[in-house]
Amino acid sequence: MVDGLVRLRPDDVLPLYHQIKEDLTLQIRSGRWGPEDELPSEAELCEHYGVSRGTIRRAIADLVQQGLVHRARGKGTFVSRPKFEGSVLAQYRQFRDGGPPHDAGARVLRCERRRASTDIRRIMKIGADEEVFEIERVRSAQGTPISLQVSFLPASLCHGLKVSDLSGDLTDDHLYDILEKKYGVLFVRAEEYLEPVLADDYVAGVLSIDVGSPLFFVERFCYTRQDTIGEYRRAFQRGDLYRHRIELR
Repeated sequence: MVDGLVRLRPDDVLPLYHQIKEDLTLQIRSGRWGPEDELPSEAELCEHYGVSRGTIRRAIADLVQQGLVHRARGKGTFVSRPKFEGSVLAQYRQFRDGGPPHDAGARVLRCERRRASTDIRRIMKIGADEEVFEIERVRSAQGTPISLQVSFLPASLCHGLKVSDLSGDLTDDHLYDILEKKYGVLFVRAEEYLEPVLADDYVAGVLSIDVGSPLFFVERFCYTRQDTIGEYRRAFQRGDLYRHRIELR
């Protein structure tokens, strides 16, 4: 199983565990091992690379954290299935095709209408007496929880919108479809900012991952035809199941 793996460069400035991790990563990316294929055992890797078991375990731990492989107790280490993928540069109107492949609907954790706090008013550029709908939900892809999202919508955007109706609709449909079909709200562009972060206790518990797991923090501003902010969103996406694609032409 170790045929084709590179030999380490002991005199290289790169740590041995990092060289091993990079070699195994390239083998996986190139298709040497497919999804759910077993990697060589720790003993085989130790013998091939000429390093200690601790060095191998550190390299594999990094691969696990990146979501490239997963361990099965008593069985071995296996290649994970490909991550969900979305385009960072997808135009908003093409969001369904280029954005995150979320299932329709969501598990709604919280949905309420309240007066906007000072920071939300400043971010969304709304008046002091404005109210907002605050929606916290867990989105899934192919049935697997992949992101925790908190959205803020100006109450003035959707006249007649009720918390009970919104909460119920969101369990079966996309937020943007609800806003467009029922309230005539159409977003024409969006800005997103991505940062790598680690999961805290709350996010880890909601997404059923370990504290400290890698996440993408995505901050989104969606704009209406009047060029006002119709949605401000803060989302945490699982780094072990998701990656962003940038296509340059």
